[in-house]
Amino acid sequence: MKFKQTECLRCGICCQKGGPALHGQDLALVRGGYLPMENLITIRRGELAHNPLSGTIEPVLSELVKIRGTGQEWCCCYYEPASKGCSIYGNRPLACGVLKCWQPEETLALVGQDLLSRLDILEDDDPLRPLVHEHEQLCPCPDMRDVEKSLAEKASTILHSLESQVNSDIAFRDWVVKEFNLPLDLELFLFGRPLFQLLQAFGVHVSESSQGLKLTMRINSLK
Repeated sequence: MKFKQTECLRCGICCQKGGPALHGQDLALVRGGYLPMENLITIRRGELAHNPLSGTIEPVLSELVKIRGTGQEWCCCYYEPASKGCSIYGNRPLACGVLKCWQPEETLALVGQDLLSRLDILEDDDPLRPLVHEHEQLCPCPDMRDVEKSLAEKASTILHSLESQVNSDIAFRDWVVKEFNLPLDLELFLFGRPLFQLLQAFGVHVSESSQGLKLTMRINSLK
């Protein structure tokens, strides 16, 4: 007889694939301290991410906030490998509550719906709020699919421009951390991943120089 799954087997695979995106209903968990901002990461518009509906990696069309991951595999930070359980199970996000890997319709219906953004989470009078606006104006995330294509076709032309953007991004982040005594754990929530990290996925080598970060293409990426 063929096995028919009807409940979670606690295999942990879903959690190991990364934390969920947050939705409007999850704002209460953030404000209640169950999901501190230090454990969140912002995926900015233009970044590449897996789209469960299409099954492909594509640019994010609207900002989303996720629970951050840990380790090289970016496993959800609340996953407990020893017990294959969740350390915040009683206060887990909406997407985790509806998740049924054997019956994904409810999960897929949530994709892209009522997503929380940084500005939804930050209080109106939070002094960090204007910094999010300023960073987006000074260092917007480019469409990373376009960047990937340009690097493949004309790397030498685009690297100089990207280098300037990378150093502006880093300079702003460093200034905020020092000026506001900001914990580094908050950086990924407030400003998302640094641009240089996004570029490394495309074979861009990042090195330090007296003028700042220097970008070059790895030799095997030029083949």
